[in-house]
Amino acid sequence: MSVSVSEYLTKAVIPVAGLGTRLAPLTNDIPKELLPIGGKPMIQYTLEMYMASGISDFCIVTSHRKPLLKDFITGNWPPPVLPFHWDTAFYKKLKACNTVFLNQDEPRGVADAVALAQNFVRNEPFLCIMPDCLLFSDKPFAKQLMEAFHTYGQNVIGTVLIKGHDVQRFGNVGLLDANAPVERCFAITSLSDKKRGPLLSIKRGAKVHKGFGGGIYLPEYFDLVETIRSKARGEVDDVPIHHILIKKGELMGVLLEGAAFDAGHPLGFRAAVHYAGRPA
Repeated sequence: MSVSVSEYLTKAVIPVAGLGTRLAPLTNDIPKELLPIGGKPMIQYTLEMYMASGISDFCIVTSHRKPLLKDFITGNWPPPVLPFHWDTAFYKKLKACNTVFLNQDEPRGVADAVALAQNFVRNEPFLCIMPDCLLFSDKPFAKQLMEAFHTYGQNVIGTVLIKGHDVQRFGNVGLLDANAPVERCFAITSLSDKKRGPLLSIKRGAKVHKGFGGGIYLPEYFDLVETIRSKARGEVDDVPIHHILIKKGELMGVLLEGAAFDAGHPLGFRAAVHYAGRPA
Protein backbone atom coordinates (compact mmCIF):
# COMPACT_ATOMS: atom_id res chain seq x y z
CA MET A 1 0.00 0.00 0.00
CA SER A 2 1.29 3.46 -0.82
CA VAL A 3 2.35 5.45 2.22
CA SER A 4 0.56 8.48 0.72
CA VAL A 5 -2.46 7.26 2.67
CA SER A 6 -0.75 8.73 5.75
CA GLU A 7 -1.46 12.22 4.46
CA TYR A 8 -5.07 11.68 5.58
CA LEU A 9 -4.21 10.70 9.14
CA THR A 10 -6.21 13.28 11.11
CA LYS A 11 -8.75 11.16 13.02
CA ALA A 12 -8.77 9.41 16.38
CA VAL A 13 -11.36 7.02 17.80
CA ILE A 14 -11.43 7.08 21.60
CA PRO A 15 -13.33 4.18 23.27
CA VAL A 16 -14.50 5.19 26.75
CA ALA A 17 -17.69 3.17 27.27
CA GLY A 18 -16.14 0.54 29.55
CA LEU A 19 -17.19 0.11 33.17
CA GLY A 20 -13.72 0.48 34.72
CA THR A 21 -14.27 -2.59 36.90
CA ARG A 22 -10.55 -3.09 37.59
CA LEU A 23 -10.48 0.24 39.44
CA ALA A 24 -13.63 -0.26 41.51
CA PRO A 25 -14.62 1.17 43.97
CA LEU A 26 -12.91 4.33 42.62
CA THR A 27 -15.11 4.10 39.52
CA ASN A 28 -18.39 3.61 41.38
CA ASP A 29 -19.16 7.34 41.34
CA ILE A 30 -16.86 8.78 38.68
CA PRO A 31 -15.88 7.42 35.24
CA LYS A 32 -12.42 5.88 35.09
CA GLU A 33 -11.35 8.43 32.49
CA LEU A 34 -12.04 11.28 34.94
CA LEU A 35 -9.91 9.89 37.77
CA PRO A 36 -7.27 12.50 38.62
CA ILE A 37 -3.61 11.95 37.80
CA GLY A 38 -1.25 14.81 38.50
CA GLY A 39 -4.11 17.26 39.02
CA LYS A 40 -6.01 16.54 35.79
CA PRO A 41 -8.22 13.69 34.56
CA MET A 42 -6.92 10.74 32.63
CA ILE A 43 -8.89 11.67 29.49
CA GLN A 44 -7.26 15.10 29.32
CA TYR A 45 -3.85 13.48 28.86
CA THR A 46 -5.26 11.56 25.90
CA LEU A 47 -6.81 14.57 24.21
CA GLU A 48 -3.72 16.72 24.80
CA MET A 49 -1.52 13.96 23.39
CA TYR A 50 -3.56 13.83 20.20
CA MET A 51 -3.71 17.60 19.78
CA ALA A 52 0.04 17.89 20.32
CA SER A 53 0.45 15.33 17.50
CA GLY A 54 -1.67 17.32 15.03
CA ILE A 55 -4.86 15.27 15.36
CA SER A 56 -7.99 17.40 15.24
CA ASP A 57 -10.96 15.04 14.60
CA PHE A 58 -12.15 13.00 17.57
CA CYS A 59 -14.84 10.34 17.81
CA ILE A 60 -15.61 9.64 21.46
CA VAL A 61 -17.43 6.32 21.88
CA THR A 62 -19.01 6.64 25.30
CA SER A 63 -22.00 5.32 27.28
CA HIS A 64 -25.20 6.75 28.70
CA ARG A 65 -23.82 5.61 32.07
CA LYS A 66 -21.13 8.31 31.85
CA PRO A 67 -22.82 11.71 31.45
CA LEU A 68 -20.06 13.36 33.51
CA LEU A 69 -17.46 12.30 30.95
CA LYS A 70 -19.25 14.05 28.10
CA ASP A 71 -19.83 17.07 30.35
CA PHE A 72 -16.09 17.32 31.00
CA ILE A 73 -15.09 17.03 27.35
CA THR A 74 -17.67 19.59 26.23
CA GLY A 75 -16.82 21.91 29.12
CA ASN A 76 -20.34 21.65 30.53
CA TRP A 77 -19.35 21.20 34.16
CA PRO A 78 -19.49 24.19 36.47
CA PRO A 79 -17.07 23.73 39.40
CA PRO A 80 -17.21 22.13 41.90
CA VAL A 81 -19.02 19.34 40.03
CA LEU A 82 -15.64 17.74 39.22
CA PRO A 83 -12.46 17.85 41.32
CA PHE A 84 -10.34 19.77 38.80
CA HIS A 85 -9.41 23.33 38.04
CA TRP A 86 -10.87 24.79 34.86
CA ASP A 87 -8.11 24.66 32.21
CA THR A 88 -8.78 27.55 29.84
CA ALA A 89 -5.88 26.73 27.51
CA PHE A 90 -7.00 23.11 27.15
CA TYR A 91 -10.57 24.02 26.27
CA LYS A 92 -9.47 26.71 23.83
CA LYS A 93 -7.49 24.12 21.87
CA LEU A 94 -10.22 21.50 22.11
CA LYS A 95 -12.87 23.92 20.88
CA ALA A 96 -10.90 24.28 17.62
CA CYS A 97 -11.18 20.51 17.03
CA ASN A 98 -14.07 18.50 15.60
CA THR A 99 -15.48 16.24 18.32
CA VAL A 100 -18.22 13.67 17.67
CA PHE A 101 -19.89 11.56 20.38
CA LEU A 102 -21.32 8.07 19.78
CA ASN A 103 -23.05 5.78 22.25
CA GLN A 104 -22.20 2.13 22.89
CA ASP A 105 -25.34 1.05 24.73
CA GLU A 106 -23.67 -1.97 26.36
CA PRO A 107 -19.93 -2.60 26.99
CA ARG A 108 -19.38 -5.20 24.25
CA GLY A 109 -15.63 -4.77 23.82
CA VAL A 110 -13.11 -2.44 22.22
CA ALA A 111 -13.56 -3.66 18.64
CA ASP A 112 -17.34 -3.32 18.88
CA ALA A 113 -16.93 0.24 20.14
CA VAL A 114 -14.50 1.17 17.38
CA ALA A 115 -16.81 -0.35 14.75
CA LEU A 116 -19.45 2.23 15.66
CA ALA A 117 -17.09 4.90 14.28
CA GLN A 118 -16.94 3.51 10.74
CA ASN A 119 -18.93 6.37 9.21
CA PHE A 120 -16.74 8.85 11.06
CA VAL A 121 -13.51 7.25 9.85
CA ARG A 122 -14.72 6.55 6.29
CA ASN A 123 -11.96 5.15 4.07
CA GLU A 124 -9.07 6.61 6.03
CA PRO A 125 -6.48 5.37 8.53
CA PHE A 126 -7.17 6.28 12.15
CA LEU A 127 -5.58 6.31 15.59
CA CYS A 128 -7.01 4.39 18.52
CA ILE A 129 -5.08 4.59 21.78
CA MET A 130 -6.78 3.54 25.00
CA PRO A 131 -7.11 6.46 27.44
CA ASP A 132 -5.89 4.40 30.39
CA CYS A 133 -2.59 3.65 28.64
CA LEU A 134 -0.50 6.68 29.58
CA LEU A 135 2.93 7.44 28.18
CA PHE A 136 4.91 10.28 29.73
CA SER A 137 7.38 11.28 27.05
CA ASP A 138 8.89 14.34 25.37
CA LYS A 139 7.47 12.98 22.11
CA PRO A 140 3.73 12.19 22.36
CA PHE A 141 2.59 8.58 22.09
CA ALA A 142 0.52 9.33 18.97
CA LYS A 143 3.42 11.15 17.32
CA GLN A 144 5.71 8.16 17.77
CA LEU A 145 3.15 5.91 16.08
CA MET A 146 2.57 8.44 13.30
CA GLU A 147 6.26 8.58 12.43
CA ALA A 148 6.32 4.80 11.95
CA PHE A 149 3.09 4.87 9.95
CA HIS A 150 4.36 7.61 7.65
CA THR A 151 7.43 5.47 6.94
CA TYR A 152 5.78 2.09 6.38
CA GLY A 153 2.10 2.79 5.63
CA GLN A 154 1.01 -0.28 7.62
CA ASN A 155 -1.06 -1.01 10.71
CA VAL A 156 1.18 -0.24 13.69
CA ILE A 157 0.82 -0.65 17.46
CA GLY A 158 2.86 0.70 20.33
CA THR A 159 5.03 -1.65 22.39
CA VAL A 160 7.00 -1.35 25.62
CA LEU A 161 9.76 -3.28 27.38
CA ILE A 162 8.94 -3.97 31.04
CA LYS A 163 11.38 -5.28 33.62
CA GLY A 164 11.41 -6.40 37.23
CA HIS A 165 8.42 -5.81 39.50
CA ASP A 166 7.00 -3.30 37.02
CA VAL A 167 5.31 -6.19 35.20
CA GLN A 168 2.78 -6.38 38.03
CA ARG A 169 1.43 -2.94 37.01
CA PHE A 170 0.23 -4.17 33.60
CA GLY A 171 -2.67 -6.31 32.44
CA ASN A 172 -1.87 -9.80 31.24
CA VAL A 173 -2.33 -9.33 27.50
CA GLY A 174 -0.28 -8.56 24.44
CA LEU A 175 3.02 -10.32 25.12
CA LEU A 176 4.72 -10.41 21.76
CA ASP A 177 7.47 -11.86 19.60
CA ALA A 178 8.95 -9.85 16.78
CA ASN A 179 11.62 -9.75 14.14
CA ALA A 180 14.75 -7.85 15.12
CA PRO A 181 13.84 -4.17 15.60
CA VAL A 182 15.05 -1.80 12.89
CA GLU A 183 15.11 1.85 13.98
CA ARG A 184 12.66 0.92 16.75
CA CYS A 185 10.11 -0.44 14.20
CA PHE A 186 9.62 -4.13 13.49
CA ALA A 187 7.23 -6.79 12.20
CA ILE A 188 5.24 -8.54 14.95
CA THR A 189 5.15 -12.33 14.62
CA SER A 190 2.96 -13.29 17.61
CA LEU A 191 0.83 -11.64 20.28
CA SER A 192 -0.69 -13.28 23.36
CA ASP A 193 -4.41 -13.31 24.12
CA LYS A 194 -6.02 -11.80 27.23
CA LYS A 195 -5.67 -13.60 30.54
CA ARG A 196 -7.04 -12.75 33.95
CA GLY A 197 -4.83 -11.06 36.52
CA PRO A 198 -1.59 -9.10 36.19
CA LEU A 199 1.50 -10.30 34.39
CA LEU A 200 3.47 -12.90 36.32
CA SER A 201 6.77 -12.04 37.93
CA ILE A 202 9.87 -12.45 35.78
CA LYS A 203 13.44 -13.35 36.59
CA ARG A 204 15.69 -10.65 37.97
CA GLY A 205 17.13 -8.59 35.15
CA ALA A 206 14.75 -10.05 32.54
CA LYS A 207 12.40 -7.96 30.39
CA VAL A 208 8.94 -8.54 28.93
CA HIS A 209 8.06 -7.11 25.50
CA LYS A 210 4.35 -6.36 25.14
CA GLY A 211 1.85 -4.41 23.10
CA PHE A 212 0.71 -1.22 24.75
CA GLY A 213 -2.30 0.96 24.32
CA GLY A 214 -3.40 0.61 20.72
CA GLY A 215 -2.17 1.99 17.45
CA ILE A 216 -2.90 3.23 13.95
CA TYR A 217 -5.13 1.12 11.74
CA LEU A 218 -6.10 1.04 8.09
CA PRO A 219 -9.84 1.06 7.33
CA GLU A 220 -9.83 -2.71 6.71
CA TYR A 221 -10.17 -2.84 10.52
CA PHE A 222 -13.94 -2.56 10.16
CA ASP A 223 -14.17 -5.58 7.85
CA LEU A 224 -12.12 -7.56 10.35
CA VAL A 225 -14.52 -6.65 13.17
CA GLU A 226 -17.35 -8.30 11.26
CA THR A 227 -15.11 -11.30 10.53
CA ILE A 228 -14.53 -11.97 14.22
CA ARG A 229 -17.95 -10.92 15.52
CA SER A 230 -19.68 -14.22 14.73
CA LYS A 231 -16.96 -16.14 16.59
CA ALA A 232 -16.80 -13.87 19.63
CA ARG A 233 -17.95 -15.16 23.00
CA GLY A 234 -19.09 -12.15 24.93
CA GLU A 235 -17.07 -9.03 24.15
CA VAL A 236 -15.81 -8.29 20.64
CA ASP A 237 -12.21 -7.52 21.49
CA ASP A 238 -9.38 -6.14 19.34
CA VAL A 239 -6.88 -8.93 20.11
CA PRO A 240 -8.31 -11.31 17.44
CA ILE A 241 -8.00 -8.48 14.90
CA HIS A 242 -4.32 -8.18 15.76
CA HIS A 243 -3.96 -11.93 15.34
CA ILE A 244 -5.42 -11.77 11.81
CA LEU A 245 -3.16 -8.87 10.87
CA ILE A 246 -0.10 -10.73 12.18
CA LYS A 247 -1.02 -13.83 10.16
CA LYS A 248 -1.24 -11.64 7.06
CA GLY A 249 2.09 -10.01 7.87
CA GLU A 250 0.42 -6.62 8.21
CA LEU A 251 1.06 -5.56 11.80
CA MET A 252 4.14 -3.62 12.84
CA GLY A 253 5.28 -2.51 16.26
CA VAL A 254 7.11 0.58 17.42
CA LEU A 255 9.11 0.50 20.65
CA LEU A 256 7.89 3.53 22.55
CA GLU A 257 10.16 6.03 24.27
CA GLY A 258 9.00 7.23 27.66
CA ALA A 259 7.48 6.05 30.94
CA ALA A 260 4.46 3.81 30.32
CA PHE A 261 1.63 3.13 32.77
CA ASP A 262 -1.44 0.89 32.54
CA ALA A 263 -3.59 3.32 34.52
CA GLY A 264 -6.61 1.01 34.23
CA HIS A 265 -4.82 -1.43 36.57
CA PRO A 266 -4.86 -0.55 40.31
CA LEU A 267 -1.08 -0.77 40.71
CA GLY A 268 -0.52 1.00 37.41
CA PHE A 269 -2.90 3.79 38.39
CA ARG A 270 -1.11 4.35 41.69
CA ALA A 271 2.26 4.35 39.93
CA ALA A 272 1.02 6.90 37.36
CA VAL A 273 -0.32 9.16 40.12
CA HIS A 274 3.03 8.97 41.91
CA TYR A 275 4.98 9.64 38.70
CA ALA A 276 2.83 12.59 37.63
CA GLY A 277 3.00 14.13 41.10
CA ARG A 278 6.76 13.98 41.50
CA PRO A 279 8.75 17.24 41.67
CA ALA A 280 9.93 18.49 38.26
